[in-house]
Amino acid sequence: MKKHSDFVLLFADDEPSIRAIYDKSFTREGYQVKFADSATEILTVLKTGKIDLLITDLEMPKANTLDIFPILKKNYPNLPVIVVTGHYMGLKEDFLSRGYNIATFLNKPTEISTLKKTIAEILKINDVIKK
Repeated sequence: MKKHSDFVLLFADDEPSIRAIYDKSFTREGYQVKFADSATEILTVLKTGKIDLLITDLEMPKANTLDIFPILKKNYPNLPVIVVTGHYMGLKEDFLSRGYNIATFLNKPTEISTLKKTIAEILKINDVIKK
């Protein structure tokens, strides 16, 4: 049976308050969590070890997150990605047509409970805790 502690999540968002919410919410669930505050830092963190799921905002400083998807496709083809964005219209079809491994898109603001449920479904976790 897969459980929360079996997985490492990488949250990418340039807002410290959002990262703090993710940290509190998902470490409480038992996940191992890592963070990036830019698209370039996502790539740096991915090189440091196993990441099971990337949850990312699209618009961040230093490099637009859209720019790293070709790199993700090439170097991390099996890494599922959840895109949390306020700019949703048409993106899913565009990303999928390019062969990117997008598990789902969520509109901002996203309820933490919705994100928890989505992550558990993608990772096929059996010990879903409702909080």
